[in-house]
Amino acid sequence: MKKSFVLALFFTVISVAQYDAQTREEAVKKTLNERFESAEADMKTLIEREPTNGDHYFAAGDNYLYWGEHQSEAETMYRKGIEVAPTNPLNYAGLGRLAWMKKDEAMANAQFAKAVEIMNTKSNKTDKTIKQMAYLKMAEVLLQPDNQKLDKAIEYINAALTINDKNPEVYIQLGDYYSLRDGINLSNAVMQYNKALEIDPTFLRANLRKGVLYTKVESYDEALNFYETAIGIDPTFAPAYREKAELLYKAQRYPAAIENYAKYLELNKSCRVEQRYASFVFLTKDYKKAITALEEALPCDPNNGFMYRLLGYSYYETGDFAKGMENMDKFFDIATKNGKPTILGSDYGYKGKLLSKSGQDSLALDVLKMAVEKDQEYIDGYAEIAAIYFKQKKYGDAAQYYQLKVDKSKEPSQLDYYYVGQARYFNKEYAIADEAFSKAISKYPDANFWRGRCNHKQEINPDEPVGLAKPYHEAYIKAVGTDPKRIEANKKNLIESYGYLGVLYGKQKNYDCSKAAWTKVLELDPAHKIANDVMLDENIKAAPGTCVLIPVE
Repeated sequence: MKKSFVLALFFTVISVAQYDAQTREEAVKKTLNERFESAEADMKTLIEREPTNGDHYFAAGDNYLYWGEHQSEAETMYRKGIEVAPTNPLNYAGLGRLAWMKKDEAMANAQFAKAVEIMNTKSNKTDKTIKQMAYLKMAEVLLQPDNQKLDKAIEYINAALTINDKNPEVYIQLGDYYSLRDGINLSNAVMQYNKALEIDPTFLRANLRKGVLYTKVESYDEALNFYETAIGIDPTFAPAYREKAELLYKAQRYPAAIENYAKYLELNKSCRVEQRYASFVFLTKDYKKAITALEEALPCDPNNGFMYRLLGYSYYETGDFAKGMENMDKFFDIATKNGKPTILGSDYGYKGKLLSKSGQDSLALDVLKMAVEKDQEYIDGYAEIAAIYFKQKKYGDAAQYYQLKVDKSKEPSQLDYYYVGQARYFNKEYAIADEAFSKAISKYPDANFWRGRCNHKQEINPDEPVGLAKPYHEAYIKAVGTDPKRIEANKKNLIESYGYLGVLYGKQKNYDCSKAAWTKVLELDPAHKIANDVMLDENIKAAPGTCVLIPVE
């Protein structure tokens, strides 16, 4: 089940205190706190104690539903609930939601219709609290992005509202409805969540929902306040820590994000959460810490292919390519045998990169091409393929794949254009290379140097230059500036740029500027043979060499 759907479902679970004893209230509270394993055990005990109570089966089914990837168990509970209590509408509502999630609209409508029929049959004497919950449960699934049916959802919510307008859960649903209907206009949704808090100032999920709402529009400080308010009311309310952690992650406050997710783990210690925590650490790109968390979480479920995927990625990012390959091989073995996790383009991508790092470039190319065939939006794959071709001096192929990365990117980076330029240059496509380098200059000033090379190559007679490259070599020299460290780092290219100017000015019989340029070459390399030979020329010797090579603006 998608995470967004699971989270949304939490916020509309009815407080069980309204319809059953304390024991089930405690079990459902565990569900709300995302302690699904512990809630499952409690609900099994309740069912054993009262095997004909349809409400127990419904609560157990809900726990499986919110847990995620447990739809078959949820369906079993709902059907058993119908079997033991055929006049209880909740389990029909549960089956209808499952049908919506499976895109079986006809079955969903049939189950919902049955729930409504039961509630409207006077002889059934359906408890008002149960009746209201059933309407809210049916509305709940229709407020999810994949199943959105706002007209029908508001019909069910209004039916629930007429039963009891003092139940804060109704206003949670109304808030969700307005949030979807109004988009980034938050006022109506916030008003409904505030109504829930007016009824019960300690209603945790109202604050949580407001936090989610403000997170959606990237008002992170306001959202953070609502999460902290929920935590202040109940420091054991785990979802608030998880939402807070994910907000801090979006705000790129990674240490604080990990700290809050660790608190979520502390409150919900289980294999599932340990592995989710490890996955979260990976997302913060702290790969060393992620490896530790992943290795610690793996033993509780060693068949979780997702863990091996993340370990493979993390070991690659930390430079341990042998362990990276070992874990990627395990991932592919599990994914191939079980059909899950789904193999992504990035999985082939990382495997290809690991093969390349181990010196198996030919095999790496095959795997990387599988990556971009699997997922044409895996644009990093094009750059990896291009880099291998470039290393093999197959510049035409490299240029093709670097260009594909540019074409596939929504916003190509200047580095992308820089690489296109280099591949095109070495493939002797000088005009195309020059155009690519022109798009990389503001971030990579040495692109001017390459533009100089490209334009020199486009001279009718490069040995008799007319100065096409001059402005670019001058721009490059100016960009390097006078900082000794930058000069040392760019020494080789500076020698070439000054040398070009020396030759150009010499051909133009501008011996003063030619001498100034060759003097710069000798400052960088006193043993430079051509420069030393040129300095022996009578015209150069006679020139003062005081020419200002790079005009000051």
